[in-house]
Amino acid sequence: MTKQAQELTLAQRHVSLWLVTVLHGITHIYQFALLPLYLAIRADLHLTGDWQATMLVTVQGVVYFGMSLPMGILADKISRKKLMAIGAFMNALAMLGLSYAPNYGWAIAWMAVAGLFGSFFHPAATPLMVALFPERPGWALGRAAIGAAIGFFIAPFYAGWRAQAAGWRQPCLELAIVGIVAAVLFQLFAREPHDAPHATERSAEHRTRNQWKMLLAVALVAAVFSLRDFGASGITTFNSLFLQRGLGFDAKTTGLFIGLMFLTGVLSNPLLGAFSDKRRFLAGGVTILCMAVFGALIPWAPRSWIWLALCVYGFFTLATYPIIEAALMESVPDALRGRMFGMFITISGTISSFAHWAMGNVADSLQHRAAEAKTALLATDFAPWYALLAALIAVSVIGVRGIRWLRTLQAA
Repeated sequence: MTKQAQELTLAQRHVSLWLVTVLHGITHIYQFALLPLYLAIRADLHLTGDWQATMLVTVQGVVYFGMSLPMGILADKISRKKLMAIGAFMNALAMLGLSYAPNYGWAIAWMAVAGLFGSFFHPAATPLMVALFPERPGWALGRAAIGAAIGFFIAPFYAGWRAQAAGWRQPCLELAIVGIVAAVLFQLFAREPHDAPHATERSAEHRTRNQWKMLLAVALVAAVFSLRDFGASGITTFNSLFLQRGLGFDAKTTGLFIGLMFLTGVLSNPLLGAFSDKRRFLAGGVTILCMAVFGALIPWAPRSWIWLALCVYGFFTLATYPIIEAALMESVPDALRGRMFGMFITISGTISSFAHWAMGNVADSLQHRAAEAKTALLATDFAPWYALLAALIAVSVIGVRGIRWLRTLQAA
């Protein structure tokens, strides 16, 4: 255990990790709350296509990931805890603004603001979690990822259920209030393993010759993992459109099924995350390949068992993230972890954010063809696109070797 981690009691470290877990859940609630609401938003804002509704999530994601590198640099210089608290509070206010958006332009603007302040979380939280439990980073990231899994479940389930009864704006309003409360609690009770770093104290370390080599290496690794993230984001949005357009489920049921898909991460994240502390690269490669296989099988599942197909896919999907993040954090020095992770998700996340818009366009195209042929959309219409997204995920397994390369650079 590092000296900095020893400065906190075990109870303080666990409480802080649980609070990070809560904030993790809130952050992802805001990213996935709109998934079952696409059709309702399209109708309420008088949009011309599904792609405009899915564009809201793309805008949020592009800003979110595009700002992650600057936030990572900032997280290496100032208090990571304060950065996370400010981001969570302002992210919640942005969702509050979205709930009152009078038109599409304002909705786009508020989603951009949500993306900006949402970007405060991961570049600061990931190195903070590793610093809290340096002896068990996979376990710590896996446990904190429980929050993401619960957030992924609550977001579509709650939003779809509330929208069915009160319209799409009401769940956005209520989830915003929850986020404000969570941000205040985090600021009051979370602790950092050490005082906020100062740039002057770390300047010599930052000027090492390997820093720029490592940044370039992280960028290349991120480009490979962007295939995984594009595939995962595309499947997530396509699931919503497939369940509603292809299988005829309403927003409430769609939200429930998508939520169940992510809820499996409550089990897989801590379980496989802890296992990866023993066999990090094996666990990372196997979960990515399983994620690809079960993603391709989703449209072939019988309608009555589609929820199970989604759950099996979600089990492996959620687990890949804490495993790969732990491997990445172990491969770079602590003083550079914020900016390295910021670089990683800026590239992989920004590219993957366009998947929502892309799959919205695909859904519009499929619907147009069906209308011209005067036929209903079938699972076979969606299946080739699921296969394509799954293939991208499978290719990203090459990135595991890339992280091994990063370790050799750190040791040099």
